[in-house]
Amino acid sequence: MIRRVDELGYINDEEYTKRRALLKAKQGYGDAYIRYFLKRLLIPEELIERALHDIPDEISEEKRILMNIKKRRGIQREKLIRYLSNRGFAYETILNTLDGDT
Repeated sequence: MIRRVDELGYINDEEYTKRRALLKAKQGYGDAYIRYFLKRLLIPEELIERALHDIPDEISEEKRILMNIKKRRGIQREKLIRYLSNRGFAYETILNTLDGDT
């Protein structure tokens, strides 16, 4: 049964990885969190890196940070930085985006 499902292409690790990465990106998570999330699912590093690379520019990390900022208007800068960091964004990327946004 499993072999037949695999032969039909219903089980495809690369496609699954890409879909999961895209879903987390659309939910506003950074690449570091997505990488951690996928590693916990025991997905090979090569597939993870490919999936992260294939996330469209329309939802780049900078745009995801801006999306989170819009949802969190009024939060103090330090708390916002900590929040974004916990969502998997690099500190430098957060600061560059915040400084460009304000």
